[in-house]
Amino acid sequence: MDTYGQTKVIAIVGPTASGKTALAIEIAKKYNGEILCVDSRTIYKGMDIGTAKPKGKWQKYGSLISEEIVHWGLDLVLPDQIYSAGLFKIYATKIIEEIVARGHIPVLVGGTGLWFDVILGNLALPQIEPNIDLRKELEIKNTKDLFNLYKLLDPEGALKIDSNNPRRLIRAIEVCKLSGQPFSKFQKKQNSNYCVLWLGVEVPRNELYNRINTRVEEMIKEGLEEEVEDLVNKYGFDAPGMMGIGYREWVGVWSPKIGVRSQTLSALRFPLSNHINIIEMIQKHTRHYAKRQMTWFKKNKEIYWVKERNKAFRLIEGFLGKE
Repeated sequence: MDTYGQTKVIAIVGPTASGKTALAIEIAKKYNGEILCVDSRTIYKGMDIGTAKPKGKWQKYGSLISEEIVHWGLDLVLPDQIYSAGLFKIYATKIIEEIVARGHIPVLVGGTGLWFDVILGNLALPQIEPNIDLRKELEIKNTKDLFNLYKLLDPEGALKIDSNNPRRLIRAIEVCKLSGQPFSKFQKKQNSNYCVLWLGVEVPRNELYNRINTRVEEMIKEGLEEEVEDLVNKYGFDAPGMMGIGYREWVGVWSPKIGVRSQTLSALRFPLSNHINIIEMIQKHTRHYAKRQMTWFKKNKEIYWVKERNKAFRLIEGFLGKE
């Protein structure tokens, strides 16, 4: 802890496919750390290939050993279960405390900006329980209609929210309707319990987009189609986890719960006709997501953007007082 009693934490952020996990593993090895994955998609069990989840050996208490480093925050719930930033904050706070108690450095890595703000920035969240009936009503709407509805309810919040994220839009509308107040009113930062070194992994846009395209092609080769088919048979396309990129694009390929190929589209209405279209759509959606991630993280002026490892190591050694 520093002189103000705050726990020291290293946060590694950036867009998908930027190399965050590889850097986090190097840092954890070099500075005696444990990794906490801050990702709203890798929390789902069985969703491995499409989320680029680390591979390794599962341990007794819910951690994964990958490349000799302990990873937390993976496989927390089933794809059909509702999970929130608030629930993850409770989990993450406990894990960080345990890591520190073992004399190790918490290394948080991921691309879900809101969750980082909730955990490390102590962003307050509305204590509003999910309303299943309202969510079902909203889930049949497309993303554009959801955003327009939210814009009417919370004009200020509409300027900041990810307008292409249906799950976030549905939650924001739900809070507005159930509380009678704008969702943005609840999102206020409080004093943090952590002293954070923010490191952003910077990659030139063209290189990043090439990495994304290659990664998606590798996912297909590794068996993404079979993974999606298995998940559809178990949970259907309406499961919360299936709303993520890499999974939602397959809507219309299988009939939910049956596994039979079909051209009947769900409410998402993605006009898919063949595997080439699916691959291209996943690549396109991932590139757009990476752009939104960068927009989110660029708002955080505490982030040191690094292009090479040695700069990151120098910053860490200064942060930990090892210079």
